[in-house]
Amino acid sequence: MEWMIWLDFSMFMVLLGLLLYVFTSSSVTVLHRIYIFLHVVFLLWPLFQFASQTTSQLSYRLFYLSGSYIGLSLLGIGWFAFILFLTGQYYVIRKSRLLLISIPALVSVIVVIWNPNQRFLSIEQGLDPYKQLHHGSLYWVMIAQLVMYLTVSLIILLYKLGRRDDSARQRKMVRTALNGVFVLSFFAIADFVVNVAYTDYFARYIPLISIGMTVTAIYIVHAISRNKVFDIIQIVQRDIMNTMSMGIVVMDENDMIIEINKMIKPFIRFRVGDIFNQEALLSQFKSETRRQLEAFFEAQRERPLERLEVELALDLNQYQYVIVQSAPIFNQRKRIVGRVLTIQDVTEMRMLVEETNTQNELLHERNRELLIMQDELFQANKKLEHMAITDGLTGCYNRRYLLQQLEGEVVNNIRYGIPFSIFLFDLDFFKTINDRYGHLIGDEVLCSTVEAVRSALRLTDVLARFGGEEFTVYLPHTNREQADMIAEQVKEAVEKNKVTTTVGGVPVTVTISMGVISIEQFDPADLDDPKAFLRELMAQADAALYEAKYSGRNRIVKRKLA
Repeated sequence: MEWMIWLDFSMFMVLLGLLLYVFTSSSVTVLHRIYIFLHVVFLLWPLFQFASQTTSQLSYRLFYLSGSYIGLSLLGIGWFAFILFLTGQYYVIRKSRLLLISIPALVSVIVVIWNPNQRFLSIEQGLDPYKQLHHGSLYWVMIAQLVMYLTVSLIILLYKLGRRDDSARQRKMVRTALNGVFVLSFFAIADFVVNVAYTDYFARYIPLISIGMTVTAIYIVHAISRNKVFDIIQIVQRDIMNTMSMGIVVMDENDMIIEINKMIKPFIRFRVGDIFNQEALLSQFKSETRRQLEAFFEAQRERPLERLEVELALDLNQYQYVIVQSAPIFNQRKRIVGRVLTIQDVTEMRMLVEETNTQNELLHERNRELLIMQDELFQANKKLEHMAITDGLTGCYNRRYLLQQLEGEVVNNIRYGIPFSIFLFDLDFFKTINDRYGHLIGDEVLCSTVEAVRSALRLTDVLARFGGEEFTVYLPHTNREQADMIAEQVKEAVEKNKVTTTVGGVPVTVTISMGVISIEQFDPADLDDPKAFLRELMAQADAALYEAKYSGRNRIVKRKLA
């Protein structure tokens, strides 16, 4: 029956019309693309089935039939992907998993194209036209993968339908997809029975698959159009615009307003479809604001590719500050296709800024006072710290500070093998000076002697008053030869130093006795108890000092430890 041939073509045209409707009715999203792929798969079967029945040449007919079966092979994966996205399982379809999911469908397509020894599909010439088509053993590869995809889709839909935490809209979409599975499965089974299993009994081709695909497509398109599935992005965008705190006007390249939100209404009395009239807008504002807006729109005309911004003070029902921004909209070819104008009320922000500036000025003044107090405290602490580590009379470091420093220095010197030396000296016959001239003169002699010693030392050497007229010098990075030379210089500097007193104008001179100890080699075992090692060093230096005193004074006794 010839009208059966045209029935396939009619189904193709209906499906094509539905595809055009879906494509042109709303913006293209990922769900659009997946459904379009599924719809194209729907289109392939009736198109190639129709083409196969319009030719009598077996080679062309086999080619067209193969094309229809390629489309049918892709039906399972297309439907499966559509179900995943429709039910919110889109995370499954990732680039790393897409190929793995598509393997059964791709194998089926390869089998159809290859058709080895016509084991998938063959046409026997000489038989009745409705009995020429024979399906081989590989035909069941396609059937198996289709059944697999549809079964998994059915399981997912039933699982989603059993969940109670999905929204009513989501559950409605699941029911729509489930009904689509049942409709498509019913027609597929009917087609298999009529056109494959019992083709001898019916003795004619009835395009039940084509009818089933068309009915399913009509049902799905009707359902998703009624429930606004493909318009969800636009609905969300509109809702977001209306909940934003700034007013928004979207214009096309001809300044026609194509979108406007609620927040813009207190400032601009325009509606969707109106031409954005700058003069009508300017007439709503007073002189200064109007001049600012005129300059703003003039800059927009001169620099249409730039994003512009201006802050205005509006005298409406109450004084308001707003920021007006204008930004071009570019297409993929970087051509201007429209413009977005935004107005943001920043009155509260401006008041907060002014209040903040006032508070900042007060805080700045308080901070300045605090900084002055902080500097005074710092100077006082600095003085206290200096007093804690120095001798009040001579200005030298005191004994406690020296021993603390030496403890750390000795550990480093032992660890890294750095030579160092220590002087221990005191003033000869200092008690006689105190008894003869008094303690005030004695203090002057001490201070003058310290200055003489300092003049002979290096900047890195540490001079400390150890107690009474006894002093200690720590010489870092100093071997025995260097220490001996510096010790002689110190002794000579003290000998040459003359202290002028107020008693008869007679200058007073003193000498010193000194014990010198140099350490050039170390035993790592000394690190076990550095304090004990330091006590041993000081004891050795003290012994050398006493030897110098008992040997006649005004001399140096040198010792080398290790």
